[in-house]
Amino acid sequence: IVGLGAVLVIAAIAKWRIRNKPMNIAEKAEFLSKRRARMLPALAVIFLSQQASFFSQMTGGEHISAEKAKISAWLVLSALMLFALATKGFWFERKEVRDLIDDENTRANRNEAMRLGFLFAMGAAIAVYILTMFDPTVTAREAVHIVMSFGIAAAILRWGVLERRAHRDA
Repeated sequence: IVGLGAVLVIAAIAKWRIRNKPMNIAEKAEFLSKRRARMLPALAVIFLSQQASFFSQMTGGEHISAEKAKISAWLVLSALMLFALATKGFWFERKEVRDLIDDENTRANRNEAMRLGFLFAMGAAIAVYILTMFDPTVTAREAVHIVMSFGIAAAILRWGVLERRAHRDA
């Protein structure tokens, strides 16, 4: 829940900061693109720290302090991050702005990030498979949680790094 709350706070602060800046479509697209490049690595770190706290509180296959609301918050945050990765993002902006933000370089960066996320997810799946050979107490839900967390975090972090590099080199 803390991770989802942190994402909402970051989004609210970012929206509040640009509320009175007059910008044309190109300036707004450039501003939002740079902001996305700054925010993606931070979101990945928040997401991973949320997962670290979740898995550190597990004992014996039971979730002591993780009620259904906490697991649901993780699922919602994961779905939002996946949806942002798979689409242009900035769903509340005008179509012209979203189209300018989603240029050829951004699409290539996003595809590379998805590729790396897939590889990390498959690596995590192999690690979980090997782990269950020695410790069969890992549940299916925990295995899915681990695989999704590593895949999503790797993809979001990679996309952020590539976008930052693209803006720095521009």
